[in-house]
Amino acid sequence: MRVALFFDGKNHMKALRRTASDRWLDHGALAKWATEHVGGERMVAAYYYTGVPSPHEDNDRHALSDLLDELDRRPGFFVKRFNRRASARSCPHCHDMIAYTEEKMVDTSIVADMIMLATRDAYDIAIVFSGDLDIAPAITAVHSLGKQAWVATFGDDNLSRTLSRSAWGLINLLDHLPAFSFSDLGTAPITRVPQDPDQMDEEMHRELRRAQAHFEAGGGFVGAHYFVHRWKGHHIPDIPEERRQSVQRLMDIGRAETYEVDGKTAVRALSPDEAPSAPAAEDETVSMPIPEAIRTVRRRKADVEPDATS
Repeated sequence: MRVALFFDGKNHMKALRRTASDRWLDHGALAKWATEHVGGERMVAAYYYTGVPSPHEDNDRHALSDLLDELDRRPGFFVKRFNRRASARSCPHCHDMIAYTEEKMVDTSIVADMIMLATRDAYDIAIVFSGDLDIAPAITAVHSLGKQAWVATFGDDNLSRTLSRSAWGLINLLDHLPAFSFSDLGTAPITRVPQDPDQMDEEMHRELRRAQAHFEAGGGFVGAHYFVHRWKGHHIPDIPEERRQSVQRLMDIGRAETYEVDGKTAVRALSPDEAPSAPAAEDETVSMPIPEAIRTVRRRKADVEPDATS
């Protein structure tokens, strides 16, 4: 049985962040596991659909780009990018204008491709990673063409009831997370932490960018406290103080910076082609040393663990 995977990228990553924010996915392992779970013999292709920010939205653009580039390099994965459209609306309570971006053509493209590929007999089973009602017509059409269409979500909180009734079968990914995700060094491949500070800083920079790809793809951010104390990755120190020192060195040379989001201190990596951010006269958070940033987070969110991601 041939299996094709269809990812609604934003829906998929937001659901992960909402239900298991301390996890990061190995999409290759997820594809292999899902194919076997539905009784498939081989994956014919995995299509990942997502909106991408404009060049002016640097905070999202670089992190999401890293994730999509990584998926592009995976055999059998095909990323389909769509522009996000800037919109605004008036708040019904304060009447201020709220600016936001929205995706266009993602759902319709998934529906069109699922049906087109089914009519061409390109697969026997489709797995859709989305709980969006707009996918339901494709599910029904695929079944009418003699194929199976499964729906995979992280829990069923935002799963459309119509979609769940239309699906051949449902997959709750939360029940199987250890098979295709990592949350700590006990489940991820362990290698020796480099002792050379320069090498350590390179690994920390790489892990910070991966943390950004994980959280910002779903609309979140990387909290300074979370990254130093709780983020689990490869090749980086397990001791928070060593991580803090490494992040501080990255900030000192302009390869990382802290910034404030809704009263919380976040940290992000800067690309080599990005100029270091100049400290703002009225905003000490931008150039705030990591220890002080962490103390700020602790004072404001002392009893809330997920302060790092949203």
